[in-house]
Amino acid sequence: CLAFRCPLHSFERAAVLTARGRLWNSTFLEEYLAVTSVELIVRASVSVTSSIKNLVLKDASTQIPVTIYLDPGVAVAGGVPWWVILLAVLAGILVLALLVFILWK
Repeated sequence: CLAFRCPLHSFERAAVLTARGRLWNSTFLEEYLAVTSVELIVRASVSVTSSIKNLVLKDASTQIPVTIYLDPGVAVAGGVPWWVILLAVLAGILVLALLVFILWK
């Protein structure tokens, strides 16, 4: 839970509070790979500290369901192609042979 505190300097009868959150993609893919969607329940409540005595808040708390769907195209892990690995090994052997030849001379 997080508590947000903000002053409302020019408050005129209505205010809109917006909160955004992010779910890290790798966490979702590692923890929930077997499911197609996850539903989160977001609970929020608003309280006002003021010197006004007759201040009444209507709908001061709410619950919002958020459904997150897994993108199957992202979930498929494409490995490194075999030819890239072969090319890297051959380049390493070539550099090693070049170093041995230079140090031998």
